[in-house]
Amino acid sequence: MRHRVQTATYLRLQGLALAGLLCFTAFAILPARAETDFLRWYPYDQALELGLLHGRPVLLYFRSDHCPYCEQMETFVLSAPEVEGLMERCTVVASITLGRSATAALGREWRVFGTPTFVFIRYRNGRWTEARRVFGSLPRNRFIEFLSSVCKEEG
Repeated sequence: MRHRVQTATYLRLQGLALAGLLCFTAFAILPARAETDFLRWYPYDQALELGLLHGRPVLLYFRSDHCPYCEQMETFVLSAPEVEGLMERCTVVASITLGRSATAALGREWRVFGTPTFVFIRYRNGRWTEARRVFGSLPRNRFIEFLSSVCKEEG
């Protein structure tokens, strides 16, 4: 009889320990999902998920590896603190490198004919639709104006 009581107590303790471990694991995972780094540039699918989750427009940045204008935008415009601050406050950025077979369909889907191209999309009526678009390399102040207008529309 005493053996049964010890076994039952042991099993209850094991169950409690397992339940505690599961709860700890669940809570350890949740903050990672809730904390999104909006300064980061995400792959297309992940950016759409985050935009939907956080109710933000997604900035699709179409670039190519050998594009001097893309490099110019990345060096002098997109890395500027004012631009990063605006992007962090109101968008999720998807970086899409064209010239690869995996991204060619995205370029066609969003009607991209050259790089750099920036397409702001919003989730409306159950689908992502284009809100605004900019093609080519822009001076920092013009890109800030463009980005600010998108952010104002989001409220």
